[in-house]
Amino acid sequence: MPSLFYSIDFPAFFLSCSRIFRSVPDRISVKVLRFVTFLIVLVSGPSLLANPFQKLQQEINESLPNSDSTVFRLFGNQTQEQEVQKLFSVGVNQTGEEEEVELASLDLPKYINVSPVVSNTVVHESGIVVKKYTVQKKDNLSKIARSFSIDVAKLKKANSLTSDQLKIGQVLEVPVQVKNASSSRVVLKKIFILPVPQSRVTSRFGRRVDPFNKYNRVYHSGLDLAAKVGAPVLSAADGEVVFTGRNGGYGNSVTIQHKNGYKTVYAHCSQILVEVGETVKMGRVVALVGRTGTATGAHLHFEVFRNGKIMNPESALGMTEKHVTKLPKSEVAGM
Repeated sequence: MPSLFYSIDFPAFFLSCSRIFRSVPDRISVKVLRFVTFLIVLVSGPSLLANPFQKLQQEINESLPNSDSTVFRLFGNQTQEQEVQKLFSVGVNQTGEEEEVELASLDLPKYINVSPVVSNTVVHESGIVVKKYTVQKKDNLSKIARSFSIDVAKLKKANSLTSDQLKIGQVLEVPVQVKNASSSRVVLKKIFILPVPQSRVTSRFGRRVDPFNKYNRVYHSGLDLAAKVGAPVLSAADGEVVFTGRNGGYGNSVTIQHKNGYKTVYAHCSQILVEVGETVKMGRVVALVGRTGTATGAHLHFEVFRNGKIMNPESALGMTEKHVTKLPKSEVAGM
């Protein structure tokens, strides 16, 4: 309830007093004025000496039963990070203490195998295959050429024959056009894997509403992947660690340099598990998800650069590269 000091209508009060003073002698008016002043000081003195804003804050808090003074504070030195921390706390447990959804400290493996393979196929190509044929009784060049659907001239040229004479048991090389002259294995792989598997995208690359001020629009330079505190953060590709440590609003972060001018950044980590100069493979656990720095909850802020220019991480995650391996030629049986 508001105090008596706040409930007094001072203009009306003094107007009433002035009317009373006009109706009594001056000597009595002075005494009455002194007495009224004494009563006001006696009743409202503590309120006058105390911080009036503190009283106002108390009344506001009483009118908001579910509010937290650290969040709804009108006056004070509450930091933005403290406000964000309160806004994104999980809740209250049965004992009345705040609790957070957080992964227990587990003995995580050094690597987590996440396959980058998109497709794996064998491609056959047409061409000339040389088959071997052993001359049988009653064979001649014309008969052999017809059986393989080639010209006699090509058959003689392939075997450097100067005449049509053949010997039983003679081995001829027969050039044949086939559909599967050669085979190759074509594997399509992602260049980058998702650094936090089974995470949830909470904010994408580009302009967005400022999470700290809904009236502003700001440029978001990465991809936010929500996960529990302590979830493993994986290296998105092979590379070398070039930065680890605290980095302003990014909090604890890791930067990895990759081939072809690519670079990735992993921010807001709770713990860093690699060192500068360390060579890492795709799937290496480099850090743990956290909310250090300027973060609106537990998540990984993931950035991708190419040749120093930032790019949309989702575009990078969608890129693939083709790996082609020639398969050894299988021996084709002669006729």
